[in-house]
This record gives sequence, C-alpha cells and structure tokens, in this order.
Amino acid sequence: MKFSDTTNKTGLIQDCETLLGMADAEISGDATLLKTFTRLLNVWYRKANMWIWEVQSYWDYDDKNLTDLPVATTDMVDAQQDYSIPTTAQKILRVEAKNANGDWILLNEIDESNIPYALDEYYETDGMPAQYRLSGNSLFLYPSPSTGSTTLTAGLKIYFSRDIDEFTSTDTTQEPGFLNSFHRILPLGACLDYTILRIPQMSASLKAQLLDEREGLINFYRGRNVYYKGKIKPGTVSSI
Repeated sequence: MKFSDTTNKTGLIQDCETLLGMADAEISGDATLLKTFTRLLNVWYRKANMWIWEVQSYWDYDDKNLTDLPVATTDMVDAQQDYSIPTTAQKILRVEAKNANGDWILLNEIDESNIPYALDEYYETDGMPAQYRLSGNSLFLYPSPSTGSTTLTAGLKIYFSRDIDEFTSTDTTQEPGFLNSFHRILPLGACLDYTILRIPQMSASLKAQLLDEREGLINFYRGRNVYYKGKIKPGTVSSI
C-alpha cells in the first residue's frame, strides 16, 4: 500500500479511515491528525521490521525503500582501536578488515566477559585485527591496526541490519519496505493505538485482525529461504 492515495483510496492513511469508520479525508485532510497517524504508522513499521529480523535467518531482510546496501566501509587509522558504528545500524552482522595484501579477513566477535585480564592488556601490540568487541556505539578492534599489517584506506567493512525509512506526513507514493501482502499490519496497529483510549470498544476486533496479520508475516519470513532448512531456535517473537 502507498502511504496516502486520496484518488483511489488505497493508501495506508485511507485504510485507517476505513477501519475507524471515518469520513473520506478525515485524516488526510486534517494536518494535525495526519501527523498523529504518520507517527503511529512509523511505530508499527518499526515493530514489523523487528518481527522480521527476529525470525529470518539466512536471507537478510532490508527495507526495500533504501537504495544502497546495508554495508559500511571506512578507513582504519594506525594504532586506533575504537571506531563508530553507523548510526542507522540496529544489529552488527559481521565485520571484516583488509590485510596488507588487500585481502578481506573475517573478524571474530568477542565479549569482554571472555577476556580474563585487563582490556588494555589484551592484544597490546598493533597488527592485523583478528577480533572485535561491541560497546555502546563503538566497535573495538583487537589488535589495533598497524600500517605494516593492514590496508588502512577503506580497510574496515561492517555488515549490519538497519532502521526503516520513515514515513513523513507529506508522503504519498512511498510504501512499507516489506512484502505488500502484510502492509495492513501498519494501519491495524495505528488504529489499535488510536482506539485504546478513544474508542475502546473497537480495540478487541482490531487486535484480533492484527494478530492474524502478524502470524502470517512471521510464518512467511521464517520460511523465506526454501533451499536452506535452518535449525529451529528457542525463544519467542516479541509480542504486539
């Protein structure tokens, strides 16, 4: 679904009007109400995005509205250990560094709890990074790169999952970045939030429809790669 289609009445905003029994353009024609529903749609856009990431395995999902790949490449600096994580990154999937021969080397993630002594004493001598550690908005390399052992220019590559491309209240043709069969999750969720305090008698029906749509979304993305049968992992998907 497009964000808003005032001509054919097929947009997310128009679906919200239908679900709530509103008059034509009651949301799209009211600037304040339109901003409210834009915010609510983005809330549920992020939830749908999160559900997909929780169940997908070997076929990495990415918002189709984003035209570049979720890969960041940056320079390394001689003896510098700390590098900033891209601001749009939600989860780091893998990290690679380029050695002196120009070959990319996969780095292993470590946790500080696995290092039995002071962090400042771990890999004291600069060289070719072999491991990385995440802390806050930073990525730490072990050891720190050295000029002689690495290719510093564009020598660090980070693969990550990232945030959605948000809707704005002035959007028209932009669509949610996941399979269109499940776009109705967004207006159902937005309307559910809107009715909880204002029209509580409608909430149960909206929630039931939302749960059905959510189940379909999860089942689709969980089984998306039909050529690879991944192991079933314990745990549950976040609730609505």
